[in-house]
Amino acid sequence: MNVNRDSDDTFPNVCLTDSSEDDLATEDLETLAFLARAGREAQQQLRQPQHNIGLRGHQYILEVLNGNPRNCRELFRLEVDAFRALCSLLRSNRFLKDTRKGLTVEEQIGMFTSVVAAGDEQRIVGQRFQHSTETVNAHVRNVMKALCRLGTHLIYPTHTSGVHPTIAANPRNYPWFEGCIGAIDGTMIDAVVPAEVREAYRNRHGKVAQNVLCVCDLDMKFTFLYTGWEGSSHDARVFIDALSQGRNAFPMPLDGHYYLVDSAYPCTRGFMPPYPRERYHRSDRQGQRGFRGYKDYFNHRHSCIRNVIERTFGVLKSRFRILRLMPGYKVGRQGDLIIACCTLHNFIRMTSPNDRLFEEWRDMELSPSGRAYSDAAVSGNHPDMTVESARAMAAIRDDIAKRMWEARSGH
Repeated sequence: MNVNRDSDDTFPNVCLTDSSEDDLATEDLETLAFLARAGREAQQQLRQPQHNIGLRGHQYILEVLNGNPRNCRELFRLEVDAFRALCSLLRSNRFLKDTRKGLTVEEQIGMFTSVVAAGDEQRIVGQRFQHSTETVNAHVRNVMKALCRLGTHLIYPTHTSGVHPTIAANPRNYPWFEGCIGAIDGTMIDAVVPAEVREAYRNRHGKVAQNVLCVCDLDMKFTFLYTGWEGSSHDARVFIDALSQGRNAFPMPLDGHYYLVDSAYPCTRGFMPPYPRERYHRSDRQGQRGFRGYKDYFNHRHSCIRNVIERTFGVLKSRFRILRLMPGYKVGRQGDLIIACCTLHNFIRMTSPNDRLFEEWRDMELSPSGRAYSDAAVSGNHPDMTVESARAMAAIRDDIAKRMWEARSGH
């Protein structure tokens, strides 16, 4: 190979023979090997931990909790007092504890809420708290399990007898709906499932999701959850299964009380749907004045009360962004994550009555209820789906609708 450069003496003419080419190649290889060894040695000498930026996890938490309250609200979706109260509750009941490696309960809760509420990826949370992704994942799982245990104490009916304060305080609802203790509906939560069952989880909107049955009271707190059903499942099917399985301990209403449900659910004792084939939602009445009769008016009032569960879903999904973009956890873990989020939802409702999200989704003043619990409200009995039961509830609905219509017409 000949290399000729006609510029100046800096690049003289050079003639390379085959042997000189071999010598050059050998020298180049030796040079590259030397540089590689030198690079490795320098890297070993200057090796630094990946997580060495800013404050360590517990120090970071302390700065947030002791700083501007807005920081805690924006980063963890919790008020400072609620955050501290949650840590104290989990620690005192031994649901969660500080680890031997120095991770405090506060730091673990901070990592969990950063993942589920803010929707941050675990590697981002690891950078923020200066921990590995494996550490973050392990403690997110531990907090989830702790909240599921706490959920058995927070997700239950708190008002099982008498007239609920929300009903009693509104003359448009009292005394007509004095037996109402809450509402029932299903909601779609994003899911990640194996390819072979993906179509079963695909709902009518084309999204892969779980159909989660929820019961809430009139204070926007969840009182029952049933997870795990495919998104393609009909609400009524999930409802029947939830009531039929004794291990679920569905909170059946006491005599004289009932839940408001939509038209997808059966009309039977304890469950009052609207009149079928009648206008229901407020949007159905746009551009039309007045009501066409007692059934139409009943459906309107029924809708105004039952939308408490829609507003509750709105708060839940606005606070916990992970429910709209579920990571690739196992299906069972996804269900536990939903329960953990609903537990945290109830805890915030109990400890922060002026929480911003609840204020945004509230359309009436909600009165805090007592925490008395009646074991008689929980039953594993099969629901009464007989014709007699359906007629009995239909008669109660007719009586409410006609009396309410007469009272309205009298004004």
